[in-house]
Amino acid sequence: MWGQVLQVAVKFPTFCLDLEAQLAAMRKKAVDAMPGSSWMPFLINPNLPPETADIVIVGGGVVGWSIAYWLKQKEKLSRGMRVLVVERDPTYSQASTVLSAGGIRQQFSLPENIHLSLASADFMRNINEHLSVVNEDPVDLQFNQSGYLFLASEEVAHIMEQNYDTQRLAGAKVSLLSPQQVKKKFPWINTEGVVLASYGDYKQKHEQILIYCI
Repeated sequence: MWGQVLQVAVKFPTFCLDLEAQLAAMRKKAVDAMPGSSWMPFLINPNLPPETADIVIVGGGVVGWSIAYWLKQKEKLSRGMRVLVVERDPTYSQASTVLSAGGIRQQFSLPENIHLSLASADFMRNINEHLSVVNEDPVDLQFNQSGYLFLASEEVAHIMEQNYDTQRLAGAKVSLLSPQQVKKKFPWINTEGVVLASYGDYKQKHEQILIYCI
């Protein structure tokens, strides 16, 4: 019996040393697994997002993806900028972008907004020049162009005239209409109290318009 005890006593220091070595290896492995490390306990999943990025955009709706797209378009200038878009709803079933009834108009008071609107409309009209994928079906945004009609009372008609000058200088296709012209073009509109109207003409065959009274 004492011989067995002696054998255990002799082996015990060696066991402790082995245990300490194993614990040290485990500690090192845990440290290596911290963010920024290249250690991965499982097979690498190519669908996982990268650990690092130059720019992270939170929200993959129309604004987030637009920012990401144009940043990547400038990639030659940015020397390979890594852009990551994070979206909590990958199905977009609850995203405001697809649930909203968005519209594009030209009737703004600031030239910057007018230019952005015109460029956005042109981008969507020619979407397949930008976002088409080889051997895939063409992109169909169901982009229906319809005019915007603003109706102004006597109190704000002068503002509409000022904005009209700004819009025309910026290249917007807008026209001012009298109440009589509005009634002739859109007989179903009640023009009572209307002094002036601003019509964003998209030259569509079907007279579909969105109306705002100011």
